Amino acid sequence: MSESLEQPDGDEDALLVRAHLAGDPGAFRRLYEKYGEKVFASAYRIVGEHHAAADLAQEIFVKIFHDLRSFKFESRFSTWLFRVTVNHAINKANEVKRHTRIHEKIEREGRGDLGGTQEGKPLDERVQLALQGLSPKLRAIVSLRYLDGLSYEEIAEVLEISLGTVKSRLFLAHET
Repeated sequence: MSESLEQPDGDEDALLVRAHLAGDPGAFRRLYEKYGEKVFASAYRIVGEHHAAADLAQEIFVKIFHDLRSFKFESRFSTWLFRVTVNHAINKANEVKRHTRIHEKIEREGRGDLGGTQEGKPLDERVQLALQGLSPKLRAIVSLRYLDGLSYEEIAEVLEISLGTVKSRLFLAHET
C-alpha cells in the first residue's frame, strides 16, 4: 500500500479514505496529520479566537470521522473537508456573534461601552481584527482567497456557491 500512496494528493487522500472505511486505523490519523493544521487555520480565520478554533478543528475531525461514509468521491477529499470546515466555522461564528451582541447590549445598558484600541498590536492581530469586522460569509471568502490561496473556482466549489457569488462577496469584503 505504501507504493500506491506515492500518487498525487487527491489520489492519496482517496486511498486513505477508502482504507479508513475498510477499517485501517492508521488511515484517518494520516488524514488528520496532513490536514489538521490547515483545518485549524481556516477555522481560526473565521472564528477569530485560538481556543475556539482548536475546539472547532477537533469537532470537525470527529464529525468527519463519523460522516466519512457520506463522502462520495465526486470531488477531492480536501475540497469536501474544507467545505465541512467552512460551514461548521461559519455556523459557530454566527452563534458566537449572536451571543456577543447579547453581551454587548447588556454591557451598554449596564456599565457603558467598554471599547478597546488596535494601536500597538502585531500585524497578525490587526489582520484578525480586520477579518472579524466582516460577516462570517465574507470572512470565509477572504481567508480562502488571500490566506489559503484558493482560486475563485476552488472557493466556489468549497463553499458550494456560484462563481459570481464568490466575486460579489469578495467585492463586498473589499468595500467593507
